Amino acid sequence: MSVAEQAEVELANKQGRLHPSQRKLVLDLNFWLPALLVVAGIVVLVVIPVAAPAGTAGALGPMVPILALVVWFAFVSGRRLADVRDGQLVAVTGWTHDFGRARPDRDYPIMLYTRLSRGANEQYFLKAGGKEFRVYQLMHLRERIQPERNNTVLMTPRSKLLINVLPA
Repeated sequence: MSVAEQAEVELANKQGRLHPSQRKLVLDLNFWLPALLVVAGIVVLVVIPVAAPAGTAGALGPMVPILALVVWFAFVSGRRLADVRDGQLVAVTGWTHDFGRARPDRDYPIMLYTRLSRGANEQYFLKAGGKEFRVYQLMHLRERIQPERNNTVLMTPRSKLLINVLPA
């Protein structure tokens, strides 16, 4: 991304809007897989009654859990789709406290901390607005998170996905 494009993205984010180039952050595999499962579930829900012999009550048994899964996956996909359609972002602004390996002693608007994983690897976390994000999964934002200063963390309102971190 060029410097001009980055400035355009940051301007849109500062105004509380999702930039069109950031839609792929919301409509990722975690959107498309449930959306595909919704379509597959609807096809199965149509095929089961058609394939079952007339008057068979046994066809209803598998339909109930399939319908529940279709509704859940539609809800999950719908939240992300609504976030993209509305294009609004939630901003959490405040001092970014870096606790390192120490346990946070109280809640702050934005916190950075480290935990050791099972394999004795360090995992880095950012907590903002009551939501915890793994920083290693967000490599595009890792260098933007500056500890011990004011930052603004931008996330989607429904699905609570971290979109950007800007200096405040």
